[in-house]
Amino acid sequence: MRNLFFQTGFKVLLLVAGALAATTAAETATSLKGLMYVGTVDHKLLIITEDSGDIVGEISLDGIPRTTVLSADKTKLHIVTTQMQVETVDLVSRKVISSFPLADGKSSPRMARGAGGRNFSGIAVDPSGRYLYMTVSLTVKEIDQYRTDPPQWVTVDLQDKKIAKSTPFPKGYDQGFGFAATYKISPDGKLLYVFDDDIVVFDLATLKEIDRIALAKPEYPGASPYRLQASDDPNDAPDVVTSVFTSVDPIVHKETLGLAKINLATREVNYQPIGPAFPMVGFTLTPDRKLGYSLMINRTGGNREAEWWVWDIATQRVIKKVSVPARISFRFGMSSDGKKLYLYGAGSSIEFFDAETLQSQKLLLLNKDTTTNLIVLAGS
Repeated sequence: MRNLFFQTGFKVLLLVAGALAATTAAETATSLKGLMYVGTVDHKLLIITEDSGDIVGEISLDGIPRTTVLSADKTKLHIVTTQMQVETVDLVSRKVISSFPLADGKSSPRMARGAGGRNFSGIAVDPSGRYLYMTVSLTVKEIDQYRTDPPQWVTVDLQDKKIAKSTPFPKGYDQGFGFAATYKISPDGKLLYVFDDDIVVFDLATLKEIDRIALAKPEYPGASPYRLQASDDPNDAPDVVTSVFTSVDPIVHKETLGLAKINLATREVNYQPIGPAFPMVGFTLTPDRKLGYSLMINRTGGNREAEWWVWDIATQRVIKKVSVPARISFRFGMSSDGKKLYLYGAGSSIEFFDAETLQSQKLLLLNKDTTTNLIVLAGS
């Protein structure tokens, strides 16, 4: 009788604990709903509401934020600063909960820069939340000289606050995975997917290549897609990456724009052409995947022109074009519900556009340059 009572009570405790955990997760999602984040040059992470477009908070950082990645549970933001400091921000409490340097008294690591030298290369996050992975080069201070070692793949332990492991790159990757390579860790934390000229799958523990998805010869006839990037689309499932590609007609060499979806579990890649390829800045999909948005660029210098293009994914055609004042340099993002577009990276402002009319709604003046991408969480 006592055993029965104990077993029943234990089951009740488990049910209560599960209910409390579900409630906490729901409360966390609610508290973060409708907020977005961007780093600035004055050592800040700004918190902005999607509805009104106002700054509702800021989090002070030790360094200038440069590269960011969301934790697997989307409640923390890991930031690597320009001084190679790793800072972790709890988005719920709006506090820095961890900060430590990657450099020690003898060696100074640095991350490779991307195209144009503006952005640092990507970092990957462990699904368990303990590790970050990235490519770094070490400059070592000797008694009579400084020595720069070849790039290494490093594992950063967020719990012990140090570089836990440095692994030499395999043969054929003497300079790392490439200046614009992006990374994704499989949901089980065992595989590393490197998005370079091809998608190369490595065993994360040994950094040995175990598979390769050859993008040079995709299934779509005549296609020759460019480098796919593992962008942090908040609406992608953990084991799915959606990216843009271009294909080239083998007869007249006409370029076509398309979408590629990669399943990290099955390693299957599906290609869907959607229209002619033009010079563009970014491409993003609505949460329901029915519409796509891009910024198209024509001409150069003082004659430069820019247009919003709206793509109907089902019919594979452009259904709307609206001119927008061209900038020298800019990026754009989308709200969690797909109803707004954000234009930023061209100075110290963020411009809000209605996604349906493509008309400007608000210009938010920050009075300081942004240094990271705009972090927008998935809606609920």
